[in-house]
Amino acid sequence: MPWPLSSSKRNNCSRSVAFEDACRTLAKTLRYHSNLFAEAISGIEAMPARLWYGQVLLNRLLLLYDLQVAGFLGQGDRWYLHNHLGHCQQQQPNRFYRHYLQPLCHQGVGLPEIERPLPVQTTFGQVPYLGSRLFQPHSLEQQYPEIDLPDEPFELLLGWLAEQPWHRTFEVATEPNAITRITLAGAWEYWHTGRTGKAIVSAPETLQDICDHTLDAYVLRALHQHQGHPGPPVASVDALIAELDAPTCYLLLETILPRMTILDPACGSGRFLLMALARMGQLYQACWTQAQQSPDLKGQSWGRSPQAAKPTTAWALAARILTQNLYGVDLRPEAVEVTQLQLWLALLSTTSSLDDLAPLPDLDFNLTTGNALVGFIRVDEQSFDQIAPKRQCQAAETVLQGNLLQPLTAASYRDTLAEKQIRIEHYRAQTKAMAEAGGIPEYVQTEFLRDRIDEVNQAAQQKLNRLLLETCSQTLGIQVREPQPTGRTHKRLLIPADIAALHPFHWGFFFNRILEQQGGFDIIVTHPPTGTLRASADEFYSQYAHRFQPYQIDRAAFRRSRRLTLQQIPALAKLWATYAGRFSYLRAYFRRSEAYQLPSTPAATRSIPLKTLFAQRCAALLSPEGMPPYLYLP
Repeated sequence: MPWPLSSSKRNNCSRSVAFEDACRTLAKTLRYHSNLFAEAISGIEAMPARLWYGQVLLNRLLLLYDLQVAGFLGQGDRWYLHNHLGHCQQQQPNRFYRHYLQPLCHQGVGLPEIERPLPVQTTFGQVPYLGSRLFQPHSLEQQYPEIDLPDEPFELLLGWLAEQPWHRTFEVATEPNAITRITLAGAWEYWHTGRTGKAIVSAPETLQDICDHTLDAYVLRALHQHQGHPGPPVASVDALIAELDAPTCYLLLETILPRMTILDPACGSGRFLLMALARMGQLYQACWTQAQQSPDLKGQSWGRSPQAAKPTTAWALAARILTQNLYGVDLRPEAVEVTQLQLWLALLSTTSSLDDLAPLPDLDFNLTTGNALVGFIRVDEQSFDQIAPKRQCQAAETVLQGNLLQPLTAASYRDTLAEKQIRIEHYRAQTKAMAEAGGIPEYVQTEFLRDRIDEVNQAAQQKLNRLLLETCSQTLGIQVREPQPTGRTHKRLLIPADIAALHPFHWGFFFNRILEQQGGFDIIVTHPPTGTLRASADEFYSQYAHRFQPYQIDRAAFRRSRRLTLQQIPALAKLWATYAGRFSYLRAYFRRSEAYQLPSTPAATRSIPLKTLFAQRCAALLSPEGMPPYLYLP
C-alpha cells in the first residue's frame, strides 16, 4: 500500500534542500502552465474566473495524465493525450479543447461506457468511467458556455510532462525533475500557501512530527483509555503496528478508527488531509492483515468486507477513510478542488490494473467551500422565536428567527435538520425503487439524489444567512462603513447580499452529526492564513485586474496612488467602497460576536490576526475528548 508515511520510509524522508527546491520548481512550473491556460481562454472576461478555470484544466489534465502513465487510457496507450492532440492538429488547428478534451471529460470519463454516444466511443477508444465531479460540467462551464482555447497551451503542458519522469508512488524520487505524489503535494502546498501568505513546503519529517502530535497521539490515548491500563503504554504507532495483536486490532476496527474525525478548516492544497489519509491507511491495512491471520477476527464482517470489496482491499480501505474520517473547508473553491485532486490521486495509487479501477468516491459532502470563520457552529433553539423585529414597520420584510429556518415546513433548526435527513432517506428509497423498476443507471441515481439534497442545503444556507443577517443587524448592531474617495465614510445597513458575500459556512447544519452527536471533531490540524484582517490594494487589484486594463493602470501604480485613482475613476471607487466596506463589518462581527473573544485595545481593534481567529474557531469545533488543535505556524 503506497502510503507516504510508511514506517519503512521514515528515515529516508528526511527534510532536504533538494526536496524543497524540487517542490518549488514544480510549483512554479505548474502555476506557469495554469496561467498560460488563463491567458489563452476566450469566453471569460474576469481574470479571477479565468485563473480558476485555468486551474480546473490543469487538474483535469494531471489526473488524465496519471491514467495515461498507468496505461488506463486507449488500451494502454502511454501517449494517449499526445497522440490525440496531434491528430486534432492534423485535422484542423486549435480544435483540441472544444472537439476532444471537453467531450473526453464530460462524455468520456464522466459517463459510463454504456451511456456514451457511439461516435464518442469510437473517438475516445477505451477510457474508464471515473464518476468524478472533476470531469462533469463545471460551474464555470455552465456560466460561460462559449469557453474556448487554442492548442498551444495544451501542447506546451503535454510536451513538458513528457520530459519529466512521472511516478505513481509517494517515494521521494532520486531522479532529477521526477514527479511523485509527495513532490506534487509539496508543489501544491507551495503554490496555495503563497496565495494567502508566505509560500512554504512542509518537509516529510515536519509532517511526521505533526502526525505524531495529533493523529498518533489520539490513537495511543484512545487505546490506553479503552484498554483500562493493562500494561505500559505503547511508545508509538509504529511500535503498535509492529506488535499488533487481536484485542488491539478489535478495538481499533470496532471503536476507534471508524469514529475518528479529522478536520482541516483551511485545507488549501490538502497536505494535512493527505497526511492523515496516509497514517490511517497504515493502521487500517495493519488491522486488516491481522484480521486475516487471526481466527478470532477473520469472521467479523468488517474483516471480510475489504477483502470482498471491489476493486481491491487497498482501494476499499482508502475510500472508507476518505468518506468517513476526513473533512475540510476552504474559502476558495479552487483550493477545495485541488484537495480533492490530491486525495483522488492517492486513491489511484492503490491500483495498477485497469480491472481494479472503480469510480472515484464523491468527496463533496466532506470537502466543502465556505468561510470557516463566519457562520453558526451551534444554534440556540430556544432563542429562535424570541427575537422580534426592532420596528413594526419592518414586519413585512423581517421574519422571526424560527421562521427563517424553514426549507419546507420546518419551524425550527432541529426540524430543518430532521427534514434534511428525511429527504435523504426518502430519495434513497425512491431512487432504489426506480432502479429496481426501470434499471436506472447508478450514476443517474446518484445525481438524482444529490440534486435533491442540494436543494435542501441551498434552502438551509439561505435561511441561515438570513438568520445571520438578523443577528448581525439587530443583535450586534453592525453597519457597513464604505470609504469614499473624498476621505469620508458612507454608513448603511446590512443587506442580504453583504452576508452572502462573506460565504458563511454554517458548521452546525452541514456537519451536524459530528458536532451534535460527537461533540465536535477529534483532530483539527491546519495552516491558517497569515496576516491581519484588512483591505489590501494588491488583493483588490487581483480581483478586478480586468477593470484596470482600459485605464492602463498596473498594480504598482494603483498601490502608489490609490486615492487619486479612485477619485478620478468613479467605477473603481464604487468597487473599492464595496470591497473595503466588507472588512469594516467583518471586523465588527469578530469584535462583537460571542463566538470570539478579542482584546478591546485600540491596536487590537484596528488589526485582527487571522491566526487568532482560526485558533478560537478551531477550539470551538473541537470535541471535548479531542486533541488540542494543531495550528501549523512555520
